Amino acid sequence: MEIITQLEGDEMHITLQGRLDAAWSQSVSKTLQDIIHDGAHRIALDLAQVSYLSSAGIRVLVLLVKNLKTIGGSLRLINPSPTVSEVLKLVGFNQLLDSTPVTVGSPTPHAPPAIPSRSCRQSHLAGQDFSVYTLDAAAQQHGTVIGSAQALAQQPQAITVSADHWVIGLGSLGAAHNADHAGELLAVAGLAISLPGNDPEHPDWLQQEGGLQPEVSVWHGLQASGPFRYLLRFGETPATPPICLSDLAQAALEVCASPIVSWVLVAETAHLIGAALQLPPTPLDADFFSFPGIRDRLLFTAEPAYAEETCLIVGVVARNPVLPLAAQLHPSAEDSDLFMHVHASVVPFTPVRKGFVELSESLERLMDAQTLRGVLHLLNDDREGIGAGESYLRRGALWCAPVHFNAEDSL
Repeated sequence: MEIITQLEGDEMHITLQGRLDAAWSQSVSKTLQDIIHDGAHRIALDLAQVSYLSSAGIRVLVLLVKNLKTIGGSLRLINPSPTVSEVLKLVGFNQLLDSTPVTVGSPTPHAPPAIPSRSCRQSHLAGQDFSVYTLDAAAQQHGTVIGSAQALAQQPQAITVSADHWVIGLGSLGAAHNADHAGELLAVAGLAISLPGNDPEHPDWLQQEGGLQPEVSVWHGLQASGPFRYLLRFGETPATPPICLSDLAQAALEVCASPIVSWVLVAETAHLIGAALQLPPTPLDADFFSFPGIRDRLLFTAEPAYAEETCLIVGVVARNPVLPLAAQLHPSAEDSDLFMHVHASVVPFTPVRKGFVELSESLERLMDAQTLRGVLHLLNDDREGIGAGESYLRRGALWCAPVHFNAEDSL
C-alpha cells in the first residue's frame, strides 16, 4: 500500500494505492489519524487505485468518519474503483461518494460554505496570526485573591464553580476542608480538576451534571467571575508551527488592551513544562522551597512532557502586577515584565474543533475520554544551558477577558 498526501487549500487530498485489507488497515489508520493530529479536519480520500476493500478496510473508514464528525470535519471518497465503489454502496457509504473526478493540483469542489455562527477578524498579535471572535465587547471579569503564604494555617474558602466562574490555586475537590488532599487545582465553567497532594498519581475531577455544580476548597489562589470578551483561534492551518505560552499570553493582553487578563485554553500540545505538588503542604512549610526537600515536595518536568496530547489551561497573565496579586504570579522569564499564574490539566489527544466553539461544549468533549493524564503548574524553565524552556501548543481555542482584582476584596 502506498499513501500519497497533498494539501489542497484547507482540504487534505490522500491517494491510496493497493489493497486496503487487514495487512494494511493499521498502517493506513495510523496515517489518517496522524493527518488529523496535524490539523487537517477536511479530507478527500482518492480510492481510484485501491483494488480491494475488506472489512478491516471498511472499519478504517468508519473510524475516520466518526473522528471527523466529532470535530466538525468532513470526508469525501472520490474516484473509487468499480470494485471499491460497489462495496461502499453495499455498506451504506453512498452519501460520502463524490462522483466528480478530482485530481491532485486541480480545484476541489466544495459544498456551499456554512454561514458562520459569529463573525471573526484576522489579527496579528504578539507576532502570530489569530482568528478573533468578539463574544462581548464590554465584558470585564471581577476577581479576588485568596489566602496568603501561610494558607494552610487558615480556613479554606469554599467555592461553587458555576458557568461564569474560574478558580486556580492550592485546593481540593469538595467542601470537606481536608488539607491532606490539597494540591494543584483548576476549575472553570462547571468543571473542577485537582491533583491531590496525598495521591499525585490519581488526578480527579468533578463536572457539572444536571443540578450538580462542583464545589472546591481553596487555601491559596485566584478566582474570578464574569463573561469572556474574546475567543482567539490559533494553528488552524495544517503544518502551522506551535506557539509558545508566553506569545499566547502576550496576544491575550494585546487583544484585550488590558494590563491584567484571565484566560482559558483548550489546545493540542506540542509539549508542556511545569511542576506539580507531590506531597500536601503543611502550615509549618515556611521553607517549602528549600533544597534538598523541594525535590520531594515538587515534581518538575526536567524535559518537555505531555507531547501530542490535549490540555485545558486556566490562569491569569499581567504586566508588572502589584500586591496582593503580584504574590500569586511569577515572571514568565528572567527580567520579564510579563507575569503569569497558569495551571494545566492533560487528557489523551482529542482534536479541537476549528472555527467558533463554545467553552462549555469544548469542556464536555475534553472529558469524554474520562481520563486525566496529569495536572501541572506551568513554568518557564529558562536556566541557561540546562533549562527545558516553556510550553508550546500546536492549535486550539483561547478565551480571554480583562480582569480586575481589588485589594480590599482579597480573602
